[in-house]
Amino acid sequence: MAWTYVSKEIVASFFHIAESTLQDEWSNWAEALIAEHYGYVYIGTTSTITEEKHNGDGSSAVYVKFPPIVSVTSLALGTGTPSTLSSSSYKVFDDHIELINSPTTPLSGAVYGYRATFPVGVQNITITYVSGLAAVPTIVQFTAAEMIAELARFYKLGGADGSIKYSGPRSTLGQEQGVVARRGLAATLQSIMKNNLRKRVISLA
Repeated sequence: MAWTYVSKEIVASFFHIAESTLQDEWSNWAEALIAEHYGYVYIGTTSTITEEKHNGDGSSAVYVKFPPIVSVTSLALGTGTPSTLSSSSYKVFDDHIELINSPTTPLSGAVYGYRATFPVGVQNITITYVSGLAAVPTIVQFTAAEMIAELARFYKLGGADGSIKYSGPRSTLGQEQGVVARRGLAATLQSIMKNNLRKRVISLA
């Protein structure tokens, strides 16, 4: 849905663009690119992912299909009648779940016991969890606004630059002199995301 990450009012006021000229498709494009960049489907909302299946590969971690994880409702192992693990037996991160007793060196293994791993199997890990970012982070709002403003500037050119190779002026070392780099619109949007957005994997519990 258009204007989920940032409102027309914010884009119009911050970048001095007439609100009536802003198009829904620009917002849709910007939001789709940002979601792809992060690998997040749900930004500005959350959703319960029920009984997501994974293959056990003998490692201590399993990565979910729809990060970021808000909370884990259940984690079960096995097929047929899966056995639900206690929440105290695993740690939840932004995009994966890791078993707690997972020593990484021979010494820690000798002290703390055998490494805890997910058993090898086909579709033998079942996870129910809540995914998404309920609130749109400020940096995502700003990035979406900047990308939409860039699209608006391109639209304003009215196709005068048929090669779609342009970018707005950028000041250098605080001076007023602008430096114009000729590059594609897609590359400009990608550059905005690269400069603004940093994905962080953090422990949630």
